[in-house]
Amino acid sequence: MTGEPIQNQTQGETCANCGAPLSGDFCAACGQSREDIRRPAWSLVTDTLDGLLSWDGRILSTYRHLFTRPGQVARDYMDGKRQSFTPPVRLYLIVSLIFFAAISFSGIRIVGVDITLDEADEVGVFVSVFQPPRQGENVELTAEQEQSILDFIETNGIADQWRDVTLRAINHPELMEDQASAASSQAMILMVIVFALLCALMHPRRRMIEHAIYALYFHAALLLPLATIVIVGVYTRLPVWAAFTLLGSSILVLNLGVALFDRGFYGSSWFGSIVRSVVICMAYATCAGFVAIGLILWTAL
Repeated sequence: MTGEPIQNQTQGETCANCGAPLSGDFCAACGQSREDIRRPAWSLVTDTLDGLLSWDGRILSTYRHLFTRPGQVARDYMDGKRQSFTPPVRLYLIVSLIFFAAISFSGIRIVGVDITLDEADEVGVFVSVFQPPRQGENVELTAEQEQSILDFIETNGIADQWRDVTLRAINHPELMEDQASAASSQAMILMVIVFALLCALMHPRRRMIEHAIYALYFHAALLLPLATIVIVGVYTRLPVWAAFTLLGSSILVLNLGVALFDRGFYGSSWFGSIVRSVVICMAYATCAGFVAIGLILWTAL
């Protein structure tokens, strides 16, 4: 092996940040790297992506512990054991990328726009979330059919926002779906913020940074099971009783997960964590409904 030892290479050099003598690749005083920043501009992009998405041995271990030790990973990270775990923002970003990739590759439309025309020429416009791929070509409406829909909206006193959604769905269904898919990642981040705020209401004496770390780790654990449930629910033709069983089981598991995470992170009693989980899940589901509606309305702008 050739070359000088690191100690010799850095002898006499000082840290560009704090001026302390360098004895290695990183400053012992402030931790800054001695690496020269004067490189091609593209390296800024690659460094950022590498910092956010680089794979290391902690990722799988951290993700596994989210389920085997619910809430405890976030607690340990908050208490200073940060070297053992993938940071919450990085883990959330990686898992959310996998979530949206799974939804995309499965062909599921996050917001689905479907126009139907029955034998009596009655038109139906349906805008909903998590729909299978569109079958066949879009239904092309005549000017009279489009006007009949608008007359129905006006006659029934439906808000102007939904009139805009309907017009967008009729005239540009694919564009509306694409915009909704692009905005869904922001909607998911909004749900992380909502969850953190709900936890802050349930545990008002804790600092906000604790709730943020907890919410990020919780959603990192939530997203992949959610993707599995969505894909199975969309593509599996379940009878009504089985569909309600799947929905009910999912709600119970979500409540149990929130209770276990609450107990592991905040150290709550079983009774306190269960009560809080019910309140948080009800409020979270309500907010998720409003976010879904907002996502649909946003695509009509």
